[in-house]
Order: sequence, then C-alpha cells, then structure tokens
Amino acid sequence: MTLPPSKLVIAHRGASAYLPEHTLAAYALALGQGADGIETDVVLSADGVPICLHDLWLETTTDVAEHYDGRSRSDGHYYVLEFTAAQIAQLRAFGRVSHAERTELPRMHVVTLEDLLRLRQYLHRTTGKRFTLLVELKAPQFHREQGQPLEEPVLQVLEHYACTTPECGVVLQSFDAHSLQRLRHELRTSLPIYQLTGHMLTREQIDEVASYADGISAQRWLIEDGEGNPVDEGHLVADCHERGLKIFVWTMGRDEGAVRRMFWRYGVDGVITDNPDVAVRARSVGSTPENTGKGTPP
Repeated sequence: MTLPPSKLVIAHRGASAYLPEHTLAAYALALGQGADGIETDVVLSADGVPICLHDLWLETTTDVAEHYDGRSRSDGHYYVLEFTAAQIAQLRAFGRVSHAERTELPRMHVVTLEDLLRLRQYLHRTTGKRFTLLVELKAPQFHREQGQPLEEPVLQVLEHYACTTPECGVVLQSFDAHSLQRLRHELRTSLPIYQLTGHMLTREQIDEVASYADGISAQRWLIEDGEGNPVDEGHLVADCHERGLKIFVWTMGRDEGAVRRMFWRYGVDGVITDNPDVAVRARSVGSTPENTGKGTPP
C-alpha cells in the first residue's frame, strides 16, 4: 500500500470547485488531481442509510421538488430523513450550481457512504493507494431528536468494509462534542476522532478535546486572517501539537500562497480544500521562506 505524505491534502466534498459536491465524479476527480483523501458529510435516510450530503435537506443540491412535490415539512425543506435510500437514489444531483448550469451537467446521483467506501476499495485494488477518508457526522443532535441516532449506522457501514482501526485510514469528525465522546467512550471506536471547530479554543478546551479526540479540524481564519497575518501568533497549531493532536484546516480554495503558508509557516498537518490540484501544487513547492510569502516560520 502506498502511504500518503505527512502533510495531507483532503478534498472538501470531492473536487467541489470543479464538479458537483458529494458525487462520485467529484470524488474521483479529486483523487486524480492528487488528493490524499476525501472529506464527506453524512446524514441518515428514513431507513437508516448513511447518505453523503452536507445539508439535512435535499432541495439545495438535487431535483427532489420535481419528484416529490408536497413532501416538504412546514419549513419548506425536503429532509433526507423523510425519504428512503431507494427514493433518494432516483434523484438527480446537481451540487450548488445555478439553475441555468443544471442543464449543462450530465446525470449524477446522490452517493451513499457505502458507495464511497466501494469506490475507495476498488481504487485501492486498481492503484495500490488507499486514500484517507474524513467522515463528518452532520447534526447528530438533530438525528437524536428525530429518534434516529447517527453514530451506530455509520460505524456499522464502516465495519462492513473493515474500517475499524486507525490503520484503515478513516477519521470521524463532527462539531458535536457529545457525539464524538459517545463514539469514543460508549461505542468504543478506535478510529481517529477529530473535533471540528469554527471558534478559537482556549488551552483548557484543547485539553478537554485531547481527552476524547486525536485531532482538531479548525476553520482557516483561526490560523490566519484575511490579510495573511497569523491569528493569536499561531498558537492554536502549537497548542494542539503540544498535546499530541493533529490539526487540519478548512476550507482552502484557489489561493496557493495561503495553502503554502498553512503547511510551511504554521505547520498544519492537513488542509481541506475545494481545489485539490492547487493544494497539491502548493505542497510540492516546499518550505523555503520565499515560498511561504511571510518570511521564516514562527
């Protein structure tokens, strides 16, 4: 098996800057562009199947309203939890493109977590590479409140594909600390766990995260501001590394210089990006001060 480099390029919902997010085409393109892994979001269908979608509803990225008019809830949303996996499989997936662009796209389908794992398994056989998979559990509290906890179905699918140990290259992440603690302490998964955050964490909070997680996935603006200046002198990365935690950042785009700084100035362990090709190129340039755009590393 070919191992990825120590600094990972993870494709955000696939190569989502180029093709509709969470489609097999977007996943495959990302890997073709050199990404080390895929970040995917998962929600549950009515029959408990983990579906790769960012939203809790279907109308933003599919043609659900054309097939199931009147099936929305009172808030106007067509919730994934209201449809079976078989019904969702009949929908056409467009991603977040304009309605005008929808007519230009070939037919694509909503992907299940099992579909993605099968793609991963097949490409491992044909290429010898086993790409990393970040599985984000979306809104676990919402699922609990609806009477369909998210954690067990995800673990069951992963177990079916022999993804149960850290060596398998699967990472579980969520914004919901309770869900992550449940995965670690109640369901006793040994898979790596990352705490997602869009807020700066204190050292005490990082200590708490370290009690149940292996890493943190942080919003990029917690590391560097929009002018390319370090936030809090870059302490978040150092504080994580001092506690043995990995740190990934999201979501990077077309700014190659920003990706270089994340890798070589701040020392993050991975970037989650809509543009895998840009990040792969930025990583390959190297860590010389002139390539970071901000002088020597702190």
